[in-house]
Amino acid sequence: MMLNNRAYLNSWNHQGIIAKQRGNPLERANIGTELSGPAPDFVKLAQTFGWYAEGPIEDGSKVQDAVKRAIQVIRKEGRPALIDTVTQFF
Repeated sequence: MMLNNRAYLNSWNHQGIIAKQRGNPLERANIGTELSGPAPDFVKLAQTFGWYAEGPIEDGSKVQDAVKRAIQVIRKEGRPALIDTVTQFF
C-alpha cells in the first residue's frame, strides 16, 4: 500500500522554512520536492519488476477492492503487489 502524497513533504516543509529565513518566495519552495508535472507512474515501475500493481487511486471507496485483488495475487502467485493511493499532502 503506497500512500502517495506526490511530494517529499518533509523536505517541502523544510524548504518553506528556509525560504522564509532567506527571504525567498514561498511559491518556489516546492521545487525539487513536488512529484507532479508529470507525476511518476509507480504502477508501471512496479510492473516492470513483475509486480501486480493498481493505481493511482484517488477515490477512497475503490481502495478496499484493489487491496482484495492484490491479496489474491499475492496468495495465488506469490508476487509482490503495489496499490498506489493518492493522499492529500497538507
